[in-house]
Amino acid sequence: MPKVSVIVPAYNQAKYLKQTLNSVLHQTYNDWECVIVNDGSTDNTAKIAKNYVKKDKRFKYIYQKNKGLAGARNTGIKASQGEYVGFLDSDDLWKPSMLEKTVTFLAGNH
Repeated sequence: MPKVSVIVPAYNQAKYLKQTLNSVLHQTYNDWECVIVNDGSTDNTAKIAKNYVKKDKRFKYIYQKNKGLAGARNTGIKASQGEYVGFLDSDDLWKPSMLEKTVTFLAGNH
């Protein structure tokens, strides 16, 4: 079971998705899974997401008909296995130490 589940809802975000997923892939903290929820995209979102699934087993891919941002996040939560859940929008980036700093803080403040 991973410590952190990162939920990435994506709807027609092929333009930004590689950068977003790379920001997860290059985290200094490695005990994570990334659940990419394709919320009915009609662009290359699926192709990009599936390439990351092939590249690293910590990435998971889910396709669903469009349910909106909240619906995609809820689907990701249901599929996640981590102790902690974090949300990363498909057009945002995390600095490489984001998960490490967050988990360290949470572990020291139970």
